[in-house]
Amino acid sequence: MFNNTQPGPPATMMAALHTMAEHSKALPPGTNLDLYFAQLMRENHRAAVSMSALELQQGHDPELLRIAQDIYHAHQQLVWGLDSAIERIQAQPPTYHDHTTQSERLSRLLEAATAGLHPAAHRNIAKVEAGPDSLNHHHTPKQEDGGTGSIDHDYAALLVPHHQNSITLARAELELGRDEPLQRAAYFILRDQQREIEQVQVWLTQHPRQGK
Repeated sequence: MFNNTQPGPPATMMAALHTMAEHSKALPPGTNLDLYFAQLMRENHRAAVSMSALELQQGHDPELLRIAQDIYHAHQQLVWGLDSAIERIQAQPPTYHDHTTQSERLSRLLEAATAGLHPAAHRNIAKVEAGPDSLNHHHTPKQEDGGTGSIDHDYAALLVPHHQNSITLARAELELGRDEPLQRAAYFILRDQQREIEQVQVWLTQHPRQGK
């Protein structure tokens, strides 16, 4: 089960994404783009931890619970690692100047990635991943935030766009970042989250959501 020393899980999967979007939007890009990447990625991983905690508390499918357990622990470790990276960068600001074409391009990539953090983006992609009945087209976004009635399907369907956003952020850091430890972390994030996407996509294929 999830670590009881951590904050309790959110009320719904979408609530975790709303929190991620709000916290990410509040982050100032500043001039240190590696720091901005680390802060955005930390919010992303915190959301994965929250979503997995809710699945572990209320989910039913044994295979998905196993996946959620692995994701919970892996992403909590990543949060702690990003905490350390952020402290390191803030304590020792880099000597390079960010007013370059490269840094401007990274800034644009990160800003584009933050658009994918918005819960509406996750909601729309989840409809494709889990089928048209996964989130009722006749419901308002507020009603859809309550989910489908199946925590398992909500978790699997929303985890795909959530992780796709992480991959976008990681690719931006790999291509244009300058902090070597963060670039190494980005490589493993990209690799591991692609694998996690594949796992939940297999589960979604094997467990199609039935219409209401």
